[in-house]
Amino acid sequence: MRSGIVMGGCYLGMAGHDVFNNKVREIVNTNEHRVVLLALDISNFKYINDFYGMDEGDKVMQDIADFYFINEPLCLASHGIGFDQFRGAYKADNMTDEDVVEYIARKNRIFEKELSERYPLVYQHVYVGLYFYDDLSLDVRMAVDRANLAKKSTKGRFDIPCCVYSADNCNEYLEHMDMSNEFVRACEEERIEIFLQPKISVSHNCVAGAEALVRMKTRAGELISPARFVPVLEHTGMIGKLDDIMLDKTFAFQRQCIDKGIKPVPVSVNISRQRFTSEDLLKYMLQLQDKYQIDSSLIELEILETIFIDALDAMIDVINALRAKGFKINVDDFGSGYSSLNQIANIPADIIKFDRVFASRSLKSDKGRQVIKSLIEMLKMVEYQLVFEGVETKEELDTVVSYGCDVIQGFYFDRPLPANEFVNKYYTGSREITNGT
Repeated sequence: MRSGIVMGGCYLGMAGHDVFNNKVREIVNTNEHRVVLLALDISNFKYINDFYGMDEGDKVMQDIADFYFINEPLCLASHGIGFDQFRGAYKADNMTDEDVVEYIARKNRIFEKELSERYPLVYQHVYVGLYFYDDLSLDVRMAVDRANLAKKSTKGRFDIPCCVYSADNCNEYLEHMDMSNEFVRACEEERIEIFLQPKISVSHNCVAGAEALVRMKTRAGELISPARFVPVLEHTGMIGKLDDIMLDKTFAFQRQCIDKGIKPVPVSVNISRQRFTSEDLLKYMLQLQDKYQIDSSLIELEILETIFIDALDAMIDVINALRAKGFKINVDDFGSGYSSLNQIANIPADIIKFDRVFASRSLKSDKGRQVIKSLIEMLKMVEYQLVFEGVETKEELDTVVSYGCDVIQGFYFDRPLPANEFVNKYYTGSREITNGT
């Protein structure tokens, strides 16, 4: 066997964790070579096992070990983690950073081409993160972590052959990790809350509904903007957990209102694409309904127009099943996407919510106002209920109402309120709305 590769890992010819770290530490301390650390895995490995069998999956992993590490002349040490994660140390003597990147990219192209020919049913991409070990004071484990961070920062980016660690390109990933961890702690410590923004019926001068909006608090009680954590949860795949929490809290809020002798208005909850396309959403909704004994007319589900159009085939069965059980479906942010009139007519929903962009932009021009008026008339003709979001001024309110849209949601009437404030303001005494706020 070629010298320099230490033995003992989960793949023939690769080292265990401690042996690998000690070998790299020894190489760095002798200062004999300039070292670059690699973290590597491949996309869609699960599907090779599923489509071609476990033996083929094992063969791919051993091929990676052989091609990138065991039979690689530049490799000084290597380590296999679990089934599909690899770490390695290459010597980069007399090579620029660009030379190393191109060398790895060329190896990736060769290996990916071979995989595509062997397994045409599965697209494979090799993810590689690099850390040039020039700071000799840095602990080996931290240095390896930096290579791994660089690799993780490219997940889902098939156009990037490899990524070199830098503080800039890994900050976003680190921030995502921090926010994901904060979300997990907030769930455990009951720091996820619902705020409610009223939907006002202008003709009846009272609250006609509300939208449940998520708020997360720090341990010090400060609010964290949803704009900071919701995109992170979508990116990390944790958004479904938030959806379930919001649904549970909304059902619980309606139960609390009923127990206090209040007749609550319907409350809508935003649901992500991930949760809406999952198999057990209907089952979960029915479990909550049974747990809290809430009539289905009091809970509505909102989904973005763009997701509605893009993923309708994947959601149609669950949407129809939910509607059959009496839950209303809202198309949120209508007008933010590019749905055709034909698609609008066939959307299996009950309520259309006009995106706030209509209020902020379209109402400011003659053509825009005419488009809004025509849309309202058309949607009412096909028996959709309408809500106009983002109304902030009396002029916007009067214009929209004159076009035939009665239910308004926006800062003109109120901002999102903590649940107890919403109850005190809209359920205590008269529900009539005295003026805009």
